[in-house]
Amino acid sequence: MMKRTLLALGIVVLLTACDNDLKINADWKDVPVVYGLLNVEDSIHYVKLNKAFLGEQDMMIMAQEFDSLHYNPETIGLRLVKYQKIGNQFEVRGIIEMEPTDEIDKPMGDFHSPAQIIYKTSEEINTNRFYDAEVYRKSVDTLIAHCIIPVQMVESISFSKPSVGIPLNMVPGSYPAKAEWNTVSGGKLYEMKMLMRYVEQSKADLSDTIHKSIEWVFPIKQALNLLGGDEMVIIIDADQFLAFIAANIEENPNVYRQVQGMQAAQVPTGFAISHSCLDFTLNVAGDELSTYLLLNESSSSIVTDRPEYSNIENGIGIFSSRSQDYISGVRINNSTNYEIATNELTNHLNFAYFELGGDNEIDTLYWN
Repeated sequence: MMKRTLLALGIVVLLTACDNDLKINADWKDVPVVYGLLNVEDSIHYVKLNKAFLGEQDMMIMAQEFDSLHYNPETIGLRLVKYQKIGNQFEVRGIIEMEPTDEIDKPMGDFHSPAQIIYKTSEEINTNRFYDAEVYRKSVDTLIAHCIIPVQMVESISFSKPSVGIPLNMVPGSYPAKAEWNTVSGGKLYEMKMLMRYVEQSKADLSDTIHKSIEWVFPIKQALNLLGGDEMVIIIDADQFLAFIAANIEENPNVYRQVQGMQAAQVPTGFAISHSCLDFTLNVAGDELSTYLLLNESSSSIVTDRPEYSNIENGIGIFSSRSQDYISGVRINNSTNYEIATNELTNHLNFAYFELGGDNEIDTLYWN
């Protein structure tokens, strides 16, 4: 009897407690969202500051509200604090107040657009300093969120090879072409891209031309440390280069193609033909951005969840540093162009090859 009585009382309590006061959402809390990648070579530096939101309405409706995403710049500020690292200690060396701007429109999407607030400064960023992004309340100068550890700046990166002055030779069986550079202080991950530019002509109307390009993204390389000074090399294998072209350009019997930038230069033996059709980009990521990218890279594991990474204390986001080098108009030699036009992997794509004819004229020829 006692058990039945307790069960009945429990049911009564449960039923009387189920009213409309059930609270699903937690109490509101200010959660800044900070994203910024500083580059010491930029003349203007931008950092994105938003806020996480929680409410009783439909999430997609709230996401379209400007005030749901942005702080009022009159009450909430963003500043960069510059530090010098001495041993294991950080000493403040300056403060840069970032100014809000609406000069950059946000693309259309699930969140409010096109108006948005981004913070910017034209103050110089020092390679030899560490930086913290601080979100603070202006009325009482109270710190709301900041970086867990001040961020090391990535030193400016530059290729040592290739160069615009020396044409690359990418003929199967020959000495391989290379891209080379030295790692830089603060840089952890290095990614190189190579863009090949070419032109398509309609066979029915040779004046009907379209400029196109394809991009080869090479595997990311990771530095052994953040000190810099180590040599990195990427081999641009000739067979892989031809396979890359074959895999990324569709066969079209109605067009002729030419790699961009054919030119001839006087040499002791006559004329040397080359083609300035390649652009190289080298991107370097700082330690924090590198950690984020490594944690979120694809994996063959059946476990698809990735640990969330943020280096913002009392908030979420990524604040880090980067650098980039870009070389436009790198040439390939005429032998490489001949391989593109005639090699069994690519000769179905109708690329032109060029030969020196009589009176030093250049003849344009096609394999098919």
